[in-house]
Amino acid sequence: MSRPSRWLVLATLSAAGCSPPASPTAAEKPPAAALTRGQPKKVTLTWAVEQPGTVQAFETTPLVAKLPGYVKRLTKDLGDRVAAGEVVAVIEIPELEREAESKAAAVAVADAEVEQSKAGVGVAAGMVASAEATVLEVKAGQSRVQADYERWESEAKRIETMVSQRVIDAQTLDETRKQFRSASAGRDELAAKVNSAQVMVREASARKLRAEADLKASQARRLMADAEAKRVGAMLDYCQVKSPYAGVVTGRYVHTGHFLQPGANRAETLFTVARLDTVRVFVEVPEAAASQANPGAKVTVRFPGSGNAEVAGTVTRTAGVLNADTRTLRTEIDLPNPDGKLRPGSYAVVRLGATAVDALVVPPSAVLFADETAYVYAVIDGKAVKMRVQVGRNTPDGVQLLGWKRATVNAGEFTPVKETDTVVTTNLGSVTDGQAVD
Repeated sequence: MSRPSRWLVLATLSAAGCSPPASPTAAEKPPAAALTRGQPKKVTLTWAVEQPGTVQAFETTPLVAKLPGYVKRLTKDLGDRVAAGEVVAVIEIPELEREAESKAAAVAVADAEVEQSKAGVGVAAGMVASAEATVLEVKAGQSRVQADYERWESEAKRIETMVSQRVIDAQTLDETRKQFRSASAGRDELAAKVNSAQVMVREASARKLRAEADLKASQARRLMADAEAKRVGAMLDYCQVKSPYAGVVTGRYVHTGHFLQPGANRAETLFTVARLDTVRVFVEVPEAAASQANPGAKVTVRFPGSGNAEVAGTVTRTAGVLNADTRTLRTEIDLPNPDGKLRPGSYAVVRLGATAVDALVVPPSAVLFADETAYVYAVIDGKAVKMRVQVGRNTPDGVQLLGWKRATVNAGEFTPVKETDTVVTTNLGSVTDGQAVD
C-alpha cells in the first residue's frame, strides 16, 4: 500500500471514532468457591455379581484295564446309560482263568488235609483214652494184689513164730514163704504194668499233641490256599470292567478284540462315564465379591442356551483361596439334574447377591478420581487434608469408602474410615491440600 493510502485509512478510522483498545490494569481474581463439608453415612448396600460359568458332570471317571488281555465283549456304547456296578466290557485272560482253577484245586486238597488231620487227632485222642483206661484197670488190681501181699507177709511171720515154738513143722513155713514170694512178685508185676500203662498214656498224649499240631498246620495251609484262590479270583474280577456309579457313557475308545496292555506309566482308557443326576456349575468369583461367595449363599443360575431358564441354588463349596493369576475364587454350585436337561459343557451365568451392612458412603462429589486413584479431602483441625482412599461400591447413594491414608509417599497403611470423620463434599477441583475450611 502506498503512503497516501495509509494516511487515508488512518484518517478514516479517526473520523469514525475508533481507537486502540485499552490494556487492563489488573487481572480480576474469581471469587473463592464455597466449600461444604459432610460425614459418611451408614447404609446397607445390596448388589448382584454376574459371572459366566460352566456346567460339568458331578463325577467323570475314565474306566481302564488293570490286566493285559483281549477285549472279549462290549456291553455298552457311547451315550448308553449304565447302572452302578454294571459291566461295560469283558476282558479275556485264559492263563488267569487256568490259574484260578489251579488255586481252587489247591483249596480242595487243603480241605482234604484238614479232614485227614482231624481224623488223626481223633485217633490219637482214642489212644490216649485207651491208655488211661488201662492205667485205671491196672490200678484197680493193685489193691487186691497189695492185700494179698500183706496177707502172706503176715502169714509168713506168724508161721515163723509157730515154727520157732515147734507148734508146726518147717514144711508149712516153706509153703507159706512161697506164697508170700508169689504175692510179692505179683505186686511187682502189677506195678510194672502200671508204669507201662502210664508210659502208653504219655506216648498217646504226645501223638495227640502232634496230631493237633498237624491239624493246625493243615488249617493254616488251607487258609493260605484259600487266600491265594481269593487273590486270583479278585484279579479275575478285573476282567469285568464295571461302572462305579449310575451315569452315561460319554466316551468309548476300544472295540472287540482290542489288545490291552496296561503298564506302570500307561493306562489305556476303555470308556468314560459321567454321573449326571447332579451337575456342578463352576464359576470364578472376582476378588471384590469373594467374601460373599460362602457355602450356603443364595445364587441364581441362568442358562442362555435353554431360553434363559433360571434355576435357584446355593454355593456348595469354594476353593477357599484366590487364584493368584486371575484374582478370582473358584466356586462350585451343585444342582439336581434328575431329568438330565442340564448338559455338561453348557454355558451358564451365575448371579450372586451381595450385601454390605453398615457401609460408609459419601456423595459422588466428595471423591476425586485421578490416574486410576481415588482421593478425598478430609477436614482435620479446620483444614482440608488430601487423602488417598479405597473405594467399594458405587451406588445411587454415593461411593463406599473402605479405608484411607494421607496422599503422601510415606503415609503407611490404610486405616478404616469412621462415621465421625468429616470430608469436603463439593468443589474438590478448587481445594488445595492444607486449605482452611470454614
